[in-house]
Amino acid sequence: MTLVLLVAVAGCAREEPLTSAKAEEIVRAGAFRREPVYAEVPRRVWWTPESPRDDYDVLAVKTLEHLENAGLVTVKRELGSDSAEYVATVTQKGFSILGTAPSARGQVYRAKICEKVYEGLRNFVRHPNEPTVGHAELVWHYRNPTPLYPLFETKRNKPLDVPFASHVSFWFEDGQWKLNVTVEKAEVPDT
Repeated sequence: MTLVLLVAVAGCAREEPLTSAKAEEIVRAGAFRREPVYAEVPRRVWWTPESPRDDYDVLAVKTLEHLENAGLVTVKRELGSDSAEYVATVTQKGFSILGTAPSARGQVYRAKICEKVYEGLRNFVRHPNEPTVGHAELVWHYRNPTPLYPLFETKRNKPLDVPFASHVSFWFEDGQWKLNVTVEKAEVPDT
C-alpha cells in the first residue's frame, strides 16, 4: 500500500476517544480516494543453463510481446537452444507512456495499469484500556483499468473489483493523530 507508513494528521489535534468516525477522518486526511497502480516489466529478459528460465521470465516475455504489438517497444531477440535474451527499446509512441525504474532484475519499464480505490474502514476496534488507540481494516479494490492493464502479464495479484484490506492501527501522540499500515494487503474473506 502506498499510504505513508506513518501519517501525522494536521498538527495539534484535540485528544479525544478514538471512534470509528474519527478513524475514518484520520484515513481521509492521509490517503487518496484513488491511487495510481503501476506494473513493471524488465527491459532485458534472459536465461541460460546456469540461470534457468522461471515463471516470471515467461510472463515478462509475453508482456514485452504485447507491448511490441501495441507499438510501444521494439524487442531484439537472441534465441539459442537453451538460452534466450530479449531486450526491449521504447519507441517514440511508447516514450510518453512507459516510464523507467531500477529493480532487482535491472532497469524496468513501468506504466499505470489501474487505480486502487478505497472503500472505507470496517471492523474498527478500540483498545480496551487506551481510549486513543485502535485498529481497523481499510477495504479497497483495483478498479479503472487503463488500456495497458491487459498488456502487463507481469502484474501479480491485481485482479479488478476483488476486495482487499489493509490492516491499520491508530493512536494519538504528541498532539497528533497517527496511523500505521501494519498489513499492506490481505484478501477479504467472503461473508
